[in-house]
Order: sequence, then C-alpha cells, then structure tokens
Amino acid sequence: MAALTTSRIEELILYSNHLTDSSCPHLASGIRNNQTLRTLNLSKNNLEGPHFTDLMAALTTSRIEELQLPYNRLTDSSCPQLASGIRNNQTLRTLNMCGNNLEGPHFRDLMAALTTSRIEELQLDNTHLTDSSCPHLASGIRNNQTLRILDLSWNNLKGPHFSDLMAALTTSRIEKLQLYSNYLADSSCFHLASGIRNNQTLRILNLSNNSLEGPHFRDLMAALTTSRIEELQV
Repeated sequence: MAALTTSRIEELILYSNHLTDSSCPHLASGIRNNQTLRTLNLSKNNLEGPHFTDLMAALTTSRIEELQLPYNRLTDSSCPQLASGIRNNQTLRTLNMCGNNLEGPHFRDLMAALTTSRIEELQLDNTHLTDSSCPHLASGIRNNQTLRILDLSWNNLKGPHFSDLMAALTTSRIEKLQLYSNYLADSSCFHLASGIRNNQTLRILNLSNNSLEGPHFRDLMAALTTSRIEELQV
C-alpha cells in the first residue's frame, strides 16, 4: 500500500484476499491522494469494523471512480462511514455494495449522503433491504441529479412503504431500475404504475421473479403506455 502511492496503477483488484478491518488503515494510506487509481475492487473480504472509517475517510481525497465492496460482511453500522466517504465526493461514479447486510436505522445516513454525491450507478442487490428501507431509498433518489442505474434485486421491498420509493422515482433521473426478485405482488402494481406514469427518464425496468398476477396488473400496463420505458422484464 505504501508503494501504491507512487505507482501509476489505474485498476487494483484485491478480490477474495481475506482482508479484514485491520487492513483498512493500510488501504487508506495507499489510496489517499493517489493520482492515478480509478478502480478498486475489494470484493469478498471482511472489512467490517472500526477501522473501516479510515478507508472511507481516504476515499474522499482519492481519485477513485469505481469502488467494489460486494460480500464484505458490512452491516448497517457501516453506513455512517460509507456516507462520509461518498458525501460530496467528486470522482466516485460506481459503488457496488451487493451481498452485504445494510438493513437498519443507519441506512438512512447512506441515502442522505447519496443526494450530494456524484454516483451514477449504485448496486444494492441482495443487501437484506425491506419495506422499511423504502422511505430512505426514496429520500436518496428524489431529485438526485446523477444516479442513472439502481439495482435493488434480491431484496424484500413489498409493503406499504414501497409507495414512497415509487413516488420518488417520478422525480429522479434513473434510467435503469432493477427490482428482480423482491417479493412484489399484484398489490404493488398500483404503486409501480404511479412510478412509471409520465416518468421522463426510465428506460429499463426489471420486475422478473416477482408475483404480479392479479387485477392490479392492468394498472401497471396502463401506465406503461405513457411512460418512456424501452425495455420491460416481467
């Protein structure tokens, strides 16, 4: 990591290296003010812990554009540190958090920080999110100017607060939304319809592996006629 600071490396892959929280200060020293590194892949390690904050603090002064953190055993308690890393960050465009467990009260911190970040692609698939996360997701995407791709696949977003997420979708700039395998039912179709009706940016919507059969499915199809969607997967 000390040598990284003077190298010209643009992509560093440390996938599945048994790195733990104790490695975070060293990772931080490597990326802090590094002028060339653009992609950092830390997938399938175990970075959860008190020193994760060091890595996130260094992220704010790095030039990293893509950060991969899938399957790092990160929990809701990591969300405030993640929030500090992306808040007002000028370079980060892609953040992959899939396969962690982010459900909890601090998830809202991450979503609040999203509103001032420059992130264009956020992957939150298989992060144990439930309906109670939908208001926080809504606050994160509402009027966000940069987010274009949001992956929420393999969560469980069915419930009364799903309507909050769909209401926020109408004013977001999202172009691709993945809701694959979210236990959505026919009762969700009314909210989905309100989300896509007259939406000006959404082009791709994936609703595969849900259970949308029922009388309200027609609401979704009716809204499709006035949306800008080019690809719908059901």
